[in-house]
Amino acid sequence: MKKMSSKIKLLSLNIGNPSLERAKRQCEWLKERPEDVFVLTETKNSKGCAYIEEFFLQYGYDLFSFESLTNYNVNFPKSQTGDLGVMIISKYPIKVVTNLFEQDSIYFSRQTEVLIWVKETVLSVVGLYVPSRDRSPEKVERKRKFINSCQEFLNEVEGVKRIIMGDLNVLDREHIPHYKTFYEWEYNFYDEFLKSGYVDVYKHCNPKIQDYSWVGRTNDGYRYDYCFVSEDLREGILNCEFLHETRINKLTDHSAIIMELYL
Repeated sequence: MKKMSSKIKLLSLNIGNPSLERAKRQCEWLKERPEDVFVLTETKNSKGCAYIEEFFLQYGYDLFSFESLTNYNVNFPKSQTGDLGVMIISKYPIKVVTNLFEQDSIYFSRQTEVLIWVKETVLSVVGLYVPSRDRSPEKVERKRKFINSCQEFLNEVEGVKRIIMGDLNVLDREHIPHYKTFYEWEYNFYDEFLKSGYVDVYKHCNPKIQDYSWVGRTNDGYRYDYCFVSEDLREGILNCEFLHETRINKLTDHSAIIMELYL
């Protein structure tokens, strides 16, 4: 086994495009967390999300956090079309930012990739927020086109230590219970991660446990939020679990998912 030199912790949470008041509560919760990287989904160019961005950008430089040695880097792609998206907050410097989509695309804010340096390791962290849908043809096609674009991106994994986190709004085929409302191409999207050499970290750590990150009004559970790592990070996986306190305490309607690994 190769020598593992650095440990990193990451957290992903759907924050539900919060109001300003809820965004303040979310920031207070996040700043106490031990994770090194936060991947936040269902962001928007709104007052609440702008507050989160500014809160972490100024952290360590202003009076309320002057005793802290922590400085944060933030990548928050803002949609020009009013669409939802992702935000990545990192205690490690963000060196490079890339995006699959042009800035005027409705999908621009839904996928972003940052490169961070963790000691001698260059690590790619991807935030992903797949559109939800109903049965309307417009929303079905919106989701399918986004997924098709992401499937092409997944195949570009060779030589990249990559972590992908976020709310995918799809389920794996073995999900319990099985819901008949999902299309075959949605299940194929999950399969494509595995075919492209990624590891479903939650399943890797909890092969016999079915847990949920979102629960509907009828008390039906869905594992919508995921952590994937490229194959070259598999042997460094230490832990992955859901934190249900975010949903129970009404910080948002999703549970957070956290992951820890050696690089």
